[in-house]
Amino acid sequence: MDVRWCPSHQGIEGNELADEWAKLAADEPDAHGVEWFATRNPDGTVTQRHFPLPRSLANVKRESSEKKWQDAKSWTRKMLGRTGNRKYRPSERQKPDPTVAKASKRIASRFYQFKTGHCLAGQYLSWTTRRPDATCWWCQSSTQTREHLFKNCPQWRSQQKSLWATVLKETRKLPGPTRKRRRTSITELLADERCSQAVLQFLATTDIGRTSGPPVAEDEEDAASEASEWEARDQEERAWERREEEE
Repeated sequence: MDVRWCPSHQGIEGNELADEWAKLAADEPDAHGVEWFATRNPDGTVTQRHFPLPRSLANVKRESSEKKWQDAKSWTRKMLGRTGNRKYRPSERQKPDPTVAKASKRIASRFYQFKTGHCLAGQYLSWTTRRPDATCWWCQSSTQTREHLFKNCPQWRSQQKSLWATVLKETRKLPGPTRKRRRTSITELLADERCSQAVLQFLATTDIGRTSGPPVAEDEEDAASEASEWEARDQEERAWERREEEE
């Protein structure tokens, strides 16, 4: 190990100037989040320049996203006013459902998969050729749809009863249409934020949307090839959560 002498900040022109600027930055920030730097010119005058305070990348990204939303809404209103089209109205609320946003990533992803229709249900998997038919692997019904899983599949009868009882209770005490099992489509159920917590609880207590059912291949190699990307992603997320809990 070598021990060498090096000069201190005192007396070094560059270091002295850096210290002076650091003191100005610490002493002169105003209430608007701006730092003012005073520079003395050769003729004796003083020039003040302001610079924004440093921000995180997340803050910059959020500001950019909000600006894009505002620009998109302004453009849509402008085009609708020009064409007179009354069939479409942009949403005044661009933020996601706060109840779903607070849920775990695994449950929230299943919620949105069912909401968009791109979920692990027999009808969709048959359409994407991931399964040979749309048969329900829980009860052997001829077609496994979202309506079947949320309303009629006998495998989850007790959970369905709890779901619709909670939905009816919540929609009765809050403004808006009352949601009942027979008169409510799954599209309406998943779009109604009053029902979000009940749907999340239903997904948490059942396996619908979590697995594509028992393997239909003849051997293990074929079964592995039939595994869906959602199942692989779910396994990775579970492993990641276990590692986080252990740490």
